[in-house]
Amino acid sequence: MTDEVRKALEGRLLHRVWLISDLQQWLPEKARRSLYTALEDFYELNLKCDKIWYLGDSVEGRSIPYLEEMTKMQEDAFVKLGIPLCYVCGNHDMDPLRDGNGAIFYEMVKSHKEWKTTATNEDFYFRDTLGDFDVVFISDHYASDFSWWACHGRVYGDEGKYPYGIEDFEALRKSIAESGKRTITVSHYSYPGGNRESRFMQSFLPLPENVFMHIYGHAHIGDTAWAGKDANRKISWVDGCDVPQLDIASLERDRGSAVRSAFLEIYDGCAVVSFRDHDKKRWTESFAKSIY
Repeated sequence: MTDEVRKALEGRLLHRVWLISDLQQWLPEKARRSLYTALEDFYELNLKCDKIWYLGDSVEGRSIPYLEEMTKMQEDAFVKLGIPLCYVCGNHDMDPLRDGNGAIFYEMVKSHKEWKTTATNEDFYFRDTLGDFDVVFISDHYASDFSWWACHGRVYGDEGKYPYGIEDFEALRKSIAESGKRTITVSHYSYPGGNRESRFMQSFLPLPENVFMHIYGHAHIGDTAWAGKDANRKISWVDGCDVPQLDIASLERDRGSAVRSAFLEIYDGCAVVSFRDHDKKRWTESFAKSIY
């Protein structure tokens, strides 16, 4: 049915984005298995995408050879796709910081001028556009000297050196409101009301009225150990705001229940997010919101 609806709306399609998050494996062979399962289905779908939004936790662990191998296999795959990539760091992308190493996947993304992420590793957000929408990507971040890193909703290492405070988060919220443009926010984490919500994301509440939707990862669908009662919830609302937030995770099946991703499609009149089970090569759910 999802394919039939998509075909009927084809003439009204304006933009399409592939949403992926949480490949998150510490063994390269497991990462390769899940990644290639998703890619095989993606190629068969043959859906032209304007961009890829990668919501973090591209890798896991502190073994530099493993991290480099998993980073290279993903770099090769995304370069071959030829689709511009926007990337935010997640908590497991910060794993090497504990040993005084940088975030390897982040540094790889930075090396591609046509891809987007934060301008420096210390920045906590960057902006992009999707047609008439502004998009604000809120990222985990870390000090250039590795003295602190911010992930999982808190600061690790030397907290006294952390350069941001509530006034910085309020300034971003104010700039979104003053733009007046419909805005999609993207992060590794949910706002309060979502799965495994983040204390850091609470700093941006209440959301400006022009925020249209939030897209996040982190909470692997089907993972009862960490997500608990919300293990199978993909769609919720931001507490106190009329803003839907959608959990995309995860691109792996070892913690989650499937190799899963989603597609955001902007049509003339509505935005649709459709979830894809790449193992079974089928659509599972779609969420639509009017643009008017």
